[in-house]
Amino acid sequence: MKPMDEALGTGELVSGRDHLAGQVLFDRPRTRPAAGPVDEAIPGAGCFRWSQRFELAPVPRRAPFVAAYLVVRFDDPAIVLRQPSGTSADPAVVVAVSEVPGGYGWLLGDPLGDAPLPQSGEAHAVVHAPIETVSVTGELRMDVTTLGQGWRVERRHAVTARPVRFTLTPPGEWTSTLVRPAADKAVTGRAPAVRLCMAADTEAYSRLSVGESARAQSRLVNVLTYARAYAGLRESDVDIQRSGDGQFAILPAGVDESVVIPRLVAGIKAALAETNADLSDHARLRLRVALHRGHVAPGMNGWVGGATIAVHRLLDCLPLRDALAREPTADFALIVPEVLYKDIIADGYGGLDPREFSQVDAVLPSKNFAERAWVHAPRR
Repeated sequence: MKPMDEALGTGELVSGRDHLAGQVLFDRPRTRPAAGPVDEAIPGAGCFRWSQRFELAPVPRRAPFVAAYLVVRFDDPAIVLRQPSGTSADPAVVVAVSEVPGGYGWLLGDPLGDAPLPQSGEAHAVVHAPIETVSVTGELRMDVTTLGQGWRVERRHAVTARPVRFTLTPPGEWTSTLVRPAADKAVTGRAPAVRLCMAADTEAYSRLSVGESARAQSRLVNVLTYARAYAGLRESDVDIQRSGDGQFAILPAGVDESVVIPRLVAGIKAALAETNADLSDHARLRLRVALHRGHVAPGMNGWVGGATIAVHRLLDCLPLRDALAREPTADFALIVPEVLYKDIIADGYGGLDPREFSQVDAVLPSKNFAERAWVHAPRR
């Protein structure tokens, strides 16, 4: 990696309670002509190559960064990226790229790993824009995962306090004529991508008899199916893994979390209220629900990725169980990681009230897991 040349801007990386974890320095984006054949050219658009470099600077003698997630969003929905890729100062660090609402994300490192990240990285892509485009504007955001040092392992997420704006100018030469067919590169619903993960578990399932268990499973499936439909998700786009008293779901890539998450919560609450209306206290269905977000990929026996593990760790943590136990009128308790709280809950999207969420430390020493999270147990 070359040293930074022209600084675009600096973003402070802040975790809960405005704790400063470090900074990210963005270089000015670079553009150059797209030489050679271009995959998936768009009619009526020109294309050029783009790169965005950055440097990470953790606070000295504090928790190092083990993962970084760069999100690039464009103001004009007509702007499309093709052939996205990434590099880092350490070739051994894997860079995964996926589509997110309004842009793309580059993940460096492993949010559940323990290897410190290199200080710099770079995102690359071919930008397709309407041929009359004079400039392209948008914003950069960085999320990082830190690994605390000391008597216990503690992972925290920090995000840029505010996005860094950018403007890039297409180079003098555009090409949209050298087209290479890409029919064999279709993306399926099981392609690697940044996804929202959801896990749910039936509270006190072991108290039920065989017949009662079967009815509880049916109610669980109906509640979660209704909630996803209420959130505007097609069931055919959701990958579901069932486990008797629980369910794990990978939601489709590119969903608008500011819409989907509040409607999932509202859908679960409404469906449980209707389900439990005529049930005894013994038969009443109560759920623990966890959400997480991260880069996941299909494996031979299910999905793999840090978020698939973290969402189950949150689901099993003591603070979530305690929240449901302390609120007997609640039909469910929800837990979200700090990154989702800061992105969605804190801004009150969809009517979610951040004052109804309590900050907790989700710690499972036997699983070497610790993460700051937020719990919500809505009353009936």
